[in-house]
Amino acid sequence: MLLALPETVRTLDEQVDVVAASSAGGDPDVSVRVYLPPPEAGRRERPSPHLAALAKDGVEFHSSRGRLPRLAIVDRDLVIMARNKADYGDGALIGCGLPFTSMLVSSLTSPEPDDAADPPDSGELTPLCREVLRQLSRGVKDEVAARELGMALRTYRRTVARLMEVLQAGSRFQAGYLAAQRNWL
Repeated sequence: MLLALPETVRTLDEQVDVVAASSAGGDPDVSVRVYLPPPEAGRRERPSPHLAALAKDGVEFHSSRGRLPRLAIVDRDLVIMARNKADYGDGALIGCGLPFTSMLVSSLTSPEPDDAADPPDSGELTPLCREVLRQLSRGVKDEVAARELGMALRTYRRTVARLMEVLQAGSRFQAGYLAAQRNWL
């Protein structure tokens, strides 16, 4: 279970995701990770009793890299996101098997940029690789993209596979998305 708690969270009293994390945290077969906003510079807050109780139950705590909405991801498949981004008082949006769930999981669980291996510089990409990434971001079918680029279908697919590996993408759509995030397009 992955649980994100944004900085707007004021109280964790009987919050459904914290209760679920607490009950799952004691199970040795279940991994629970809680993502909190990074502490403000020069300021150390005492952990709330709820977070301390979670830590005693074996829950791992991590700092998030950016602003997160209040959400929980169960079994890397079920996403529960607070409608008001802070708590579940206004209800939640729930989705199972969503195509972007792997991107959410990856954004939470991937190593910090300083710890990650340096990806290739956008200047190291060939013009052909950039064009393949553009085709991926547009969602063009392989046959059409290969024809537009004047490539053999097999060569196009090998190029896509290599780019997905470099980007550590789980899908073609994710590769296009990650390339756009890195300003490679």
